[in-house]
Amino acid sequence: MVRTTITADSPSLMRRLNTVAVLGAIRDRGPISRPGLARETGLSTPTIAHVVELLLHKGYVEEVDSSIVQGPKRPGPRAKLLSFRATLGYVIGVDTGADNSAAKLADLSGKVIAEARLPHAQPAHSNDVLNAIRAVTAEVLNEASVSADDLHAITIGTPGVVDPATGKISLAPQIDGWDGLDLAAELKDLAGCPIVIENESHLSLLAERWKGRAREAVDVIFVQLGIGIGGAILMGGKIYRGSNGAAGEIAYIATGGEDQDAPPESSVGAFEWFAGGHAYRRHGMRAAATEAGALLLKLAGGNPDAITARIVFDAAAQGDPAALEITSLLLGRLGRGLASLATTLNPELILIGGGITNAGEVVLPPIREVLERMTPYPPTLALSALGDDGTALGAVRRAMEVAEETTFSFLTVKQNQ
Repeated sequence: MVRTTITADSPSLMRRLNTVAVLGAIRDRGPISRPGLARETGLSTPTIAHVVELLLHKGYVEEVDSSIVQGPKRPGPRAKLLSFRATLGYVIGVDTGADNSAAKLADLSGKVIAEARLPHAQPAHSNDVLNAIRAVTAEVLNEASVSADDLHAITIGTPGVVDPATGKISLAPQIDGWDGLDLAAELKDLAGCPIVIENESHLSLLAERWKGRAREAVDVIFVQLGIGIGGAILMGGKIYRGSNGAAGEIAYIATGGEDQDAPPESSVGAFEWFAGGHAYRRHGMRAAATEAGALLLKLAGGNPDAITARIVFDAAAQGDPAALEITSLLLGRLGRGLASLATTLNPELILIGGGITNAGEVVLPPIREVLERMTPYPPTLALSALGDDGTALGAVRRAMEVAEETTFSFLTVKQNQ
């Protein structure tokens, strides 16, 4: 149910809050009747009537015949339902990381109408990544025959911490030259609409709240495991960002593990080094140099430098002993790190997303075993249902919020997520 708590004394503010609530209900629940809006928002019938007339006059919603909605036919005149005019404008959500950039173009209801993905040259450099973002943005606009002038907001998900005051990125060693960038300023040529930069894990968790497995959850830890390790925290139904926007940067939590190589200074965090995607590559390369790693070497096309986490999991799925040893070791490390977080935050759910989800449910038992052994109240453990789409979908959802705040000329008052 869409409800907005009104505490202000200003009648003008109350009208605008009511309008935001009604518009959100029509967008999320429509086509919907006027009585339905009253039930969804808790607003009075006269207030609903006034707000609906305003929205119809401005062209933000339209009336449609109830015959478009499936259900039993009733005698008498057909009621007019209200539908959000989603094609008034468009938003773009972008997911950019060390290995690729992906974009989704959606209308203002969140319906995705075009998408594109472009791999990055390796190692990833900031200039190449910026150009990749421009390329995938142009591709989705071209595919849908939409002009950049029709965009109402763009949100870009990035690794690292986005400073809430300056917008600059830090702690993003996966992309050379990324630290210190003001990404919104660098990409102001994309369009004339607002461009918002967010941490990729925060956006993935937002997507889980919207379309994934956290829709009913209140306290959640989200872990994004790909080349690096990121995280996000949901507390009391709201994303917790921390004082510097760095909440969830679990790559830097302390570890008690040991490896043959010490983590490089001023680079990835200790936990990322010991349990992230590069750890699978590092251990896989070592194994491929031995007789026991023959399958790993074969899957890498005979080139040990081509080994990735996905190859290690592919070999493990075939029962390869060397790969199984690697996955058991590294998933156990991940489990210990998550057990520390679970003991501190007591979440009801831990969600794992990112590239590791391509390996499937096989990754969960070793982590679950550690959680059940080491935490007094083990949380539910699950894989993200959104796969590689999570960050881009979360970016679409955040762009929809920005569009709602700016496009409809209402005061910027957010509803509960």
